[in-house]
Amino acid sequence: MPAPMLPFLPWLLLALQDAGAPRLVLEDLAGKTSELPLKDLALVDPRERGAWIVRPEGLTRAASETPAGELCVLTLTSGDELRGRVRGGQGESLELELIGAVLVPIDISALVRLDFPTRVTAERVLEPAPEGDRLYRRTGGALDAIDGTIEGFSATGVTLASALGTKVIPWSEVAALRVEVLDGSAVPAPAVKVPVRVDLSDGSRVRGALLGLDAERCRIALGGEHEVALPLASVLELTVDDGRLVYLSELVPLSESGRGAPFGDELGMVWPHRMDANVLGDPLRAGERIYRRGVGMHAPSALTFALDGERRTLRGAVAIDDGARINGVGARGSVVFRVRKDGALAWESPLVRGGDAPLALPELDLAGAHELVLEVDPAGDFAGDRADWLRMVLVRPAEAR
Repeated sequence: MPAPMLPFLPWLLLALQDAGAPRLVLEDLAGKTSELPLKDLALVDPRERGAWIVRPEGLTRAASETPAGELCVLTLTSGDELRGRVRGGQGESLELELIGAVLVPIDISALVRLDFPTRVTAERVLEPAPEGDRLYRRTGGALDAIDGTIEGFSATGVTLASALGTKVIPWSEVAALRVEVLDGSAVPAPAVKVPVRVDLSDGSRVRGALLGLDAERCRIALGGEHEVALPLASVLELTVDDGRLVYLSELVPLSESGRGAPFGDELGMVWPHRMDANVLGDPLRAGERIYRRGVGMHAPSALTFALDGERRTLRGAVAIDDGARINGVGARGSVVFRVRKDGALAWESPLVRGGDAPLALPELDLAGAHELVLEVDPAGDFAGDRADWLRMVLVRPAEAR
């Protein structure tokens, strides 16, 4: 090594070491980031540092943290949504295991629905019973609805009293539950200082009140009741859920046209949009990076959202999903992205091809708008036109609160 380089070697080694050191990446409402070392970390409210999004980086995410068993999704009367693995229960209390071996008891009075996504086809809508509770039972290829009263949970299964008598339905046969919410039993979401949504490394997502972050744990209160300590290494991203920043993928579209069917619906070649996934249901991936939030569409397609007319801005990025790169060079996708505000064109991308780096949108002012439309149009032969809208967020300025 030439002698003039030697004085810089310790500085270079230190810089490389710091780049991989455990830290929090803090993101403000404008998308600007800063970093905070985990050493001696004690953070209660990210907004005190001007941040609404927090991402731990430089941590080793052990595969052993992910509990064994089939993923289920619980919706509570407070509106919270939990994802984890059922570990049984006792009496009227269901036991759910989150990543990091965190056990959470859920009382049946706080439960609205439970779903095992892999046991139900996406095309079927599972309705609640006209009266009482409903259990959807999967036996072989059949999915049967049984109405009655859920009397309790155990390690074995769900105890259900119905016209067939009182039986224990094994957990292996439970596809979904719909629990009757009695008048006055709904628990309103508590007023909390720091409401948050937390994305975990097993693909699940929980919502609750942030109690604090330190170098090892993320402590939150779920359902305004149960305090849990999630391993910080299991947290991919934490978003302050106070209404100032809303991911577009959390909204329900008014309508969808095109549905990625360039030749019409008759041939069955239809690719409807997916939230927080690409059109094939896989994680959004662009520029060799995975994005946990966004909207996957296939050209030609248009997705319409209702807005409230309040002052907001929209930001994010667009790209062709990396999944199309398995195709030949001429079939990796080429599309044009557009954003419309109340029918008027607000932004149009240049031609975006498969393999291009994600293209950031300029910050778009949506003040006064009541309708937002995302469009993707093909610019070639439709092959590989898997269009990703990445980390699309609506931001409300402080004065608009």
